Amino acid sequence: MKLPQDKTPYPRDPRSISLSAHLSDGLYVFVQDNQGIVHLLPDGPHMHPKVLGGAEPAMYAGDLMVNNGRVADLTNLSGTFQFDDEAGLRAVAAQISLQGLVVNQGAVRLFPLDGSVPIVLQ
Repeated sequence: MKLPQDKTPYPRDPRSISLSAHLSDGLYVFVQDNQGIVHLLPDGPHMHPKVLGGAEPAMYAGDLMVNNGRVADLTNLSGTFQFDDEAGLRAVAAQISLQGLVVNQGAVRLFPLDGSVPIVLQ
């Protein structure tokens, strides 16, 4: 678990939902809660702390793109939480599958915090 860098207790955005198979195509930010459930909001500036709200800690956070009902891109990009462990991002991909979406081969990419080239994990 990691606390957000921004400790402001923003309210949970009313558009925040648990990821499901019925997700529309688009770009999203995600936060994995302490139960392991992946929640998301449409992508936008400084949205990660508003996915769960209340300055709640996260198991992992990043962004994802859904295309044709499948996860086409899944990354650890989040300035608010700054996760960078491979196992955590792989676990998010597995949880997304459990929550009903297929993660495309080659979609899971880890961006090292040092700014080096992203690594395709799966």
